[in-house]
Amino acid sequence: MWDQRGCLPIHVPLGKATTYRGRDVLEEKGDGARRGSPPPSTPVGRGSEQRVRRRIRAPVDDEQHADRRSLRKNRKGAARSRSAHWRSLHLAKCYCESLLIVAARSNNVQAVKILAADVDVIDETDNEGWSALLNAAHKGHAEVTKILLENGAAVDLPDLMGWSPLMWAVYKCHPEVVDLLLQYGAHVNLIDEEDGLTPLIVAAGRGFTSIVERLIAADAQVNACDKFSSTALIWAARKGHLPIVQMLLNAGAEVDAVGMGSSTALMLATKGNYLGVVDLLLTREPNVNVVDQASRIAAREGYADICESLINSGAFVNQCDKYGNWILISAVRSGNASIVRMLLEKFADVNARDSENRTALHLAIDKSFMDIVYIILERKPNLELKNKDGETPLLRSVKSRHVALCELLVKAGAKISATDNNGDNALHYALRARSRRLTQTLLANPSDSRLLYRPNRLGQTPYSIDQGNPQPILPLIFGPIDADQQMDTMLGYDIYSNVLADIVCEPSLSLPLTIGLYAKWGSGKSILLAKLKDSMNSFSRNWLEGAHLT
Repeated sequence: MWDQRGCLPIHVPLGKATTYRGRDVLEEKGDGARRGSPPPSTPVGRGSEQRVRRRIRAPVDDEQHADRRSLRKNRKGAARSRSAHWRSLHLAKCYCESLLIVAARSNNVQAVKILAADVDVIDETDNEGWSALLNAAHKGHAEVTKILLENGAAVDLPDLMGWSPLMWAVYKCHPEVVDLLLQYGAHVNLIDEEDGLTPLIVAAGRGFTSIVERLIAADAQVNACDKFSSTALIWAARKGHLPIVQMLLNAGAEVDAVGMGSSTALMLATKGNYLGVVDLLLTREPNVNVVDQASRIAAREGYADICESLINSGAFVNQCDKYGNWILISAVRSGNASIVRMLLEKFADVNARDSENRTALHLAIDKSFMDIVYIILERKPNLELKNKDGETPLLRSVKSRHVALCELLVKAGAKISATDNNGDNALHYALRARSRRLTQTLLANPSDSRLLYRPNRLGQTPYSIDQGNPQPILPLIFGPIDADQQMDTMLGYDIYSNVLADIVCEPSLSLPLTIGLYAKWGSGKSILLAKLKDSMNSFSRNWLEGAHLT
């Protein structure tokens, strides 16, 4: 029974509810009746009896058919009304709600006008702390909200979670309700106890421009922050809400405030690739060189337009983060050649290393970015810098078996003799990979053929590695000495002449030099003299004429 105040004090045992105010899956225990079920006294099965009787009745005229259809339609409408009525009563029982709360939630204006006249029940709440005004604000019923406020409803009465009617109206984006609540003195800077949210932060983060405008006009604090120190400006910039960012800046929002993840509004706008927001923030002259630079974020993500705006605003290009990553290295990782060129034109350090001692050239080679390698080589980087494994860029290109990159580096002057921590040079890796093209590229300069006999820490030479293969590569490059001769006795005339030329070109030797060959008469070894002459001429400097050999 309902008491005189319109409340039902009897608590009905409940099943389980899904979520907070989750009124969709409530069940009663016992008979298993669901929410909205009629009481047991409701007639059941009358429709089937009427259908059976209708079949045996005599035919009727069209006018009688129309009357009966109208009657059936009215009965169905009444049945739906009764169902909704029982559903509302069931919810009221489950949540200990007053009639006023039910009427406010269902937008029954006439009932609210009658029930709101009783000042004793206007602020009553259900077992979740929801009053009639909270329900009306949550649902966006502006007329019901106005009636409740006119009858003295508490405008800032929160629910059990600490949210006021204004907070719910803002969260659900009901501008008319927000206007009414502000008109009746709602606290515009009310702070959520759990997350520290204010109505302005909620509206800015959800992109409700009209509500943000109303809250700012009501003197909302634009620099209030949540429990993560994030202001409304940070939330708006994070989501790219340009009009809201404009309003907050005009209202005096702090542009360099640091919030979630030690990020500023500029960083979050950069991370989201919101160019308009970034340009707008830059007009307020923010600090573009804080610890986690926005320009580094733009370079890492490949946002060329934002990166250009930041650099033109004075962002530093030669700073590294706490992980040792430089902006140029971050740009190479993104694969955006225009950003790399932009940074190098602003004199970014082309030889800067990351935490693993890798340069931008190392990373470009590892990712096979040919265009970026071209751009970096134009700046004349140090080609002999090694990473933590002792590998130069040339060694990295050979290990990745990238012939085109290897040719670029060899032409740029990379040393073939450079070794890694294991003592392996580029020829070791090329012959292990059994790559004829790589080997030919590395041996383009005859003087580098001597490296075929240079051992690593395990005593392996490139020549011995090649001879251990079932099908050696070096004979295909230099040609066999004799078809009947074993390949392990001599590699070829070219290698022999190149090694001998390297010996006699030693600057400490004095001229004249006499070179003779000990060979059997008629063996044809005199051909080595011509090859030796050619090798010595190639070893000589291009601005000096080679010595005349006789």
